[in-house]
Amino acid sequence: MTPPDGAAPSPTPEPAYVQLITKHQRHLHSYIRTLVPTHADADDVMQETSLTLWKKREQYDNTRDFFPWACGVALIQVLRHRQRKATDKLWFNEEVLAQLAAQMDEDANLFEFRRDALDECLKKLSAPEKRVLELRYREGNNWESLAAQLDNSTRSAQRTMARVRRLLHRCIAARLREWQVG
Repeated sequence: MTPPDGAAPSPTPEPAYVQLITKHQRHLHSYIRTLVPTHADADDVMQETSLTLWKKREQYDNTRDFFPWACGVALIQVLRHRQRKATDKLWFNEEVLAQLAAQMDEDANLFEFRRDALDECLKKLSAPEKRVLELRYREGNNWESLAAQLDNSTRSAQRTMARVRRLLHRCIAARLREWQVG
């Protein structure tokens, strides 16, 4: 990707580039998954995309957003994969594929903003609220185990989790409204 003034792309050090790929890998896989018929195809295309992103690391301009650029690379890999599997009847036609890709590009910024909003909202939670989330999601505790660790009933743990989810939902919604106005 060349900047508008014709200068060479700003190089990204390899460790930073690896961090970008790692940071966006799950979302890039989701993007690919919307464009291919099966999980296996998505996995194959993701591998091809990761390899291509690595080969094209010198072409990435770090003054631009990585995710939309990576989605462009992924779309090319989806099209190549589609050509190799042309006999598969589950593929979308090219018009639908183009529409899905365009919609995903539009949604990429919103998705990134929602993720940033979640990060900011998590910082606003109290220590006990963060602990409930950690126990449930990071450690994967079921309701009974969560309740035991909180020294509460299962119902109380569920109510606490519902309250924390509502707080996060309201906070993220407020941040989205700010973003849309600003």
